[in-house]
Amino acid sequence: MTAIMTAPPGVVDVHEHMAELAKAGRRAVDWVMARRNPDGSLGNLEDGLKYHRAPWTFSLYGESDAGHAICGWMRQNLLTPDMTLGGPPRRLLDGWSYRDSTVIIGAQMLHQHDLSIGLMPELLRCQDPVSGGFANDRLPDGSMSDEMDIPYACGPGFACLLTGHLDAARLVADFLQAIYDAQQELPERFFCFWSRSRQAPIRYGDPGFQRRFVVENQQNEMQRWTIGGIAAGFLGRLYLADPQERYLRLARDYQSFSMAATDDQFSYPSACKSSWGAALLYQITGEPQYLAWLGRFARWYIDSQEPDGFWHPRVEKSQGDIIEITLEYAMHIAILTGAVSSRPAALTDSSGMS
Repeated sequence: MTAIMTAPPGVVDVHEHMAELAKAGRRAVDWVMARRNPDGSLGNLEDGLKYHRAPWTFSLYGESDAGHAICGWMRQNLLTPDMTLGGPPRRLLDGWSYRDSTVIIGAQMLHQHDLSIGLMPELLRCQDPVSGGFANDRLPDGSMSDEMDIPYACGPGFACLLTGHLDAARLVADFLQAIYDAQQELPERFFCFWSRSRQAPIRYGDPGFQRRFVVENQQNEMQRWTIGGIAAGFLGRLYLADPQERYLRLARDYQSFSMAATDDQFSYPSACKSSWGAALLYQITGEPQYLAWLGRFARWYIDSQEPDGFWHPRVEKSQGDIIEITLEYAMHIAILTGAVSSRPAALTDSSGMS
């Protein structure tokens, strides 16, 4: 299956869609809940670790018992004696740190501390002490890949924040600054992968370069449209914990790259994380450009949802792919509505600043 997604209208008042958004998020969670197994697991386990965001999303929507149940299943089937989530049902070695980080966040929200605090040493082992990034993938021999990128650094950064590892979270911000400063062709393109061995972005012509290592901001194709929004979202969260202006400036820079991209980005599910960045920047600043961007995403989430409650990924190989993206979109909706609710319209003046 291929998702049918199009750019939303240029002007949308998000306040007019809050109730509909809440229903969309609830419908999504109900659809996922219907795919729970009697042992607490979710979906077809042959698909691998596609349900890593379930504890997080279930917690946001008040389904704590379902969250506890899947944490219990992970404890019994994924957790190894050396405190990794490496049990046989995992199957997937790509995005190792990112998937772990989403489990850690949800488990921490549910106070399942062996699956949050207990997993942090393994997660931190994946952090590059030089750049502050995190290895994207675990290799078959247990070592970490040379490639690091922006989303797979920000995910662990969120986990570091939630579990109190503020120094490690600051290192992620340093990584985001370093990779941004190394760009030479903004705003047209962003080389979003970083080589741990060379301590530099991986560009056209570099050993191992792949097309997915760059975002061509005006090209209509499946790319890592995720990079600007998740970076801004993480930096916004870090700013709330440690209000340094440099974090807010860098969050604006990343979100600006995302918002300057072609409207064709809305044809691809990976655009979703741009609402994450806009949500945090709106919560912090109250500025109208971020609220307007959230309005467009509100319409996008609503219009692209299937009547049963799920969303399609761009490439769909299994039900696990559908579960994975539906859990994520429900999470983004909760973050979006939370940011808007944090600044009631009556408390915001005409300039957008409270």
